[in-house]
Amino acid sequence: MEGRGKNLGSKNEANALEIKKKLLAVQFKEWLEILGYSHHTVYGAPRQVEELLIWLDDRLADKTSITQVTQITQNDVEAFLEYFKNRPNKRRSGGLSIAHINKQIEAINLFFTYLKTTGEVPTKIKLKRLQSKELPNHKVLSRDEIEELYALTEVNLLGQRDRTILSLYYGCGLRKSEGLSLEVSDVLFERKLLYVRKTKNRHERYVPMTSRVMEELEDYIYYVRPLLYDDNKSTERLLLSERGLPLSGESLACRLKLLQTRTKKGQATGLHSLRHSIATHLLEAGVDMDNVALFLGHRTLDSTQVYTHLMKEVG
Repeated sequence: MEGRGKNLGSKNEANALEIKKKLLAVQFKEWLEILGYSHHTVYGAPRQVEELLIWLDDRLADKTSITQVTQITQNDVEAFLEYFKNRPNKRRSGGLSIAHINKQIEAINLFFTYLKTTGEVPTKIKLKRLQSKELPNHKVLSRDEIEELYALTEVNLLGQRDRTILSLYYGCGLRKSEGLSLEVSDVLFERKLLYVRKTKNRHERYVPMTSRVMEELEDYIYYVRPLLYDDNKSTERLLLSERGLPLSGESLACRLKLLQTRTKKGQATGLHSLRHSIATHLLEAGVDMDNVALFLGHRTLDSTQVYTHLMKEVG
C-alpha cells in the first residue's frame, strides 16, 4: 500500500507539473499577442521554447522540476544551445542552418524577457545570436564586383539575357525559383514594378525596378526574347533558353558561373549571392530594415537581420 501511495503521488505530481508547463506556454503566447508580435512569432516561439523545457526536464531530473523556472540558470540554457547547435535536422538530412539556430535563440530570449517581466525569475537570461563569421554560405559581392559581371556580358542575344539575369537576381533581389517563374506580363513597366507571384512563402509581392533594370528588361523583352521564342513551344515565361523553352535552374547557374570565371578572381559564388549582395548594399545605403524585408519577401525581420552582420564584412 505504501509503494502504491508513492507511485500515485508521483503520478499526480507529474500531471500537475505538466499542466503548469502547458499553462506557462499559453501565458507566454498571450503575452506575445498583447505586445503585438507577428503571427509567425506568436505561433512559433512557444513551440520553440517547448524543446528547451523538455530538454531541461531531462537534464535537471535530480531537481524538483524545470517548470519551477527559478531553477533555470544561464549555464543550463547555454548547455541546451550547445546541444541544439549540434543536433540533427528533423526535416532533412544534415545539421541545422545558422538562421534556424538564431530563430531558436530569439525565441528563448523572448521567453526569458517574459519571465523577467512577469516576476517569474529575478534576473533575465540572454543568449547571443551567432555572428556573421559563422555564415560561410552568405557570400556578398562588392559593388565593383557586380559592375564587373555586367561589363563581362557579351554583346549578343545571350549576353543581353545575362544582363537581364543580373538585373532580376541582383537588381530585384529575387530567389532562383521566383525569377524562373516570371512571365512577361509580370513586368509592369508603366508602374515600374515587378510582380512576383510564385514565392517561397506564398506571399506575392511587388518589387520596384530601377531605371537600369527597366532598360535591361525592355531590351530583352522587345528585341531578344522574340528571337528566342518558338511558336511551336508557346510559353509566357520571361526567361527562355536558346531552344525557346523556359530557362532551367541548371542553365541559369551555368550562365552565372561562366560570367564569374571571366572575372579577376574567377570564383563561382552561386546565384543566391546576388540576392545577399543587393540586400547588403541597400542596408549600407541607409534603406531601413522593414523596407529591405519587403523587397526580399521576408515574412519576419529575423531573416533580414542577418544582412546587418554581413554589412560589416563588405569593404
